Amino acid sequence: METLLADLSVQLLPIAARVVATAIVVMGVSLLVQHAGPALGGIAAGLPIVMGPGFFFLIGHHPPDFLHDAAVATLMALVATLIFVACFIVVAKRAGPFASVGAAILAWCVVAAVTAALPVELVVALPLYVVVAIIALRFCRHAAGDGPAPRGARRIADLVLRGILAGTLVASVSVVAALAGPVWAGLLMGFPIGMITISLTVHQRYGGETARQTMLAALGGMSSLAVFTTVMALAVTSTPPMTAWVLSLAASLLPPMGLAARQIRRGRSNGV
Repeated sequence: METLLADLSVQLLPIAARVVATAIVVMGVSLLVQHAGPALGGIAAGLPIVMGPGFFFLIGHHPPDFLHDAAVATLMALVATLIFVACFIVVAKRAGPFASVGAAILAWCVVAAVTAALPVELVVALPLYVVVAIIALRFCRHAAGDGPAPRGARRIADLVLRGILAGTLVASVSVVAALAGPVWAGLLMGFPIGMITISLTVHQRYGGETARQTMLAALGGMSSLAVFTTVMALAVTSTPPMTAWVLSLAASLLPPMGLAARQIRRGRSNGV
């Protein structure tokens, strides 16, 4: 019995550590974004605050080929996340928070099932993402409102919930990856748990219009996730996995930095 408990502890402690570490990262970023408003807050929502730690922990347990396929599968799942955001923006115009998020999750599941049947190749995933992203951005710019959005402090309970959900996702990825392989691990990594929590919380606290504006900004901010997975897929088979991870993380910061700088300049020019 003691041996069994010892073995169980060895298996559970790393998973628990991943939950705690990821929760801390997510809560820290959320606190930094707390007073940024819908535009900058939405851009920051696209940061790889879940995906980054997820791949970091996968690196220590899987070979480069596994990590490559998981990165491509995650990019495929991000195509579904684009549809998730677009669906939320449309539905939230008239529906409540749970109906809006529920419809968006259903849309994600349908699109993810389709993309999962495609070849796990970067030459397929990347062009598909770019095309869908362009269409979604053009459509949602017309669908989302452009009025002023209120700001407010986020309750600590919301931050804790988001952190726990993100940490649970990272732990789940580890379990699924060991049991089902890289494709399912990538799909789970791309599941929009952060977007779900953000959209639900913002809709409940500030209303549908603010939530729609935040998700519109997040749609552009998702380019950070696409860059992360693309660089990971390209680099992980030719460089040490940890080097590939660092390169992916560094590259993923460039799009949101550019978007944030543009938003700040726009705010100054408008006298905000």
